[in-house]
Amino acid sequence: MDYGILRPTWLTSTPIAHRGLFNLEAGVPENSLAAFDAAAEAGYPCELDVHLTNSGELVVVHDFDLLRATGTARPTETLTAGDLADTRLFGTDQRVPTLAEVIDCVRGRIPLQIEIKRRRKPDPRVLAKAVLDGTRGGDFALSSFDPLVVFWLRAARPRFPIGQISGLLATASPWSRVLGRNLVGNVVTRPDFISYELAGLPSRAVAMWRERGVPVLAWTVESPEDERKARKYADNIIFSGYLPVV
Repeated sequence: MDYGILRPTWLTSTPIAHRGLFNLEAGVPENSLAAFDAAAEAGYPCELDVHLTNSGELVVVHDFDLLRATGTARPTETLTAGDLADTRLFGTDQRVPTLAEVIDCVRGRIPLQIEIKRRRKPDPRVLAKAVLDGTRGGDFALSSFDPLVVFWLRAARPRFPIGQISGLLATASPWSRVLGRNLVGNVVTRPDFISYELAGLPSRAVAMWRERGVPVLAWTVESPEDERKARKYADNIIFSGYLPVV
């Protein structure tokens, strides 16, 4: 059985910048247009996080709540297009961007690995369709922790590689943690790649899928020492805090 067919060269050959090439001390926060532009200038593909808001916006920010990123305790899903100009990131002049703005910012200079965030809502089919509609005509890889999102992305048969994200899953329920760590859903979702937490490697489940030809990306790699470990168990890295060789 084929467990994934779309594997562009960059996905396994070029280190991927985690939430862009950010440096908060320099006024360039994570998941900001400045961070994505810096990565594009340096030639690194970017990983980024996307939420679908209640008003239908695809916004790029990591957390389900905006407190850490903006200083305001507010669910990310409640953002509207009119709010974005005032949602400043980490006290800088950068604001929460939309996915369309990020795509326009990099202008095809680099590929993007888009992590699709979902907690309890929206419907995974609606979420998958919204992201696919927003990523036409570019070089992307799509991924999620949620196997339901991966399943519906796969069902849509996009031309993009689709990935399953997992790891130690420390905040998940015990049952979800066991299933997720062991990548049980892969039997149904058939991901093109796996993105797995470095702290959870080595993993028998990851090794099994890798032996079947499914590439593995290790996250988050934060030093040359981390990278040496990651290279033993993964085909590529998602990095932050240092600059690996392109």
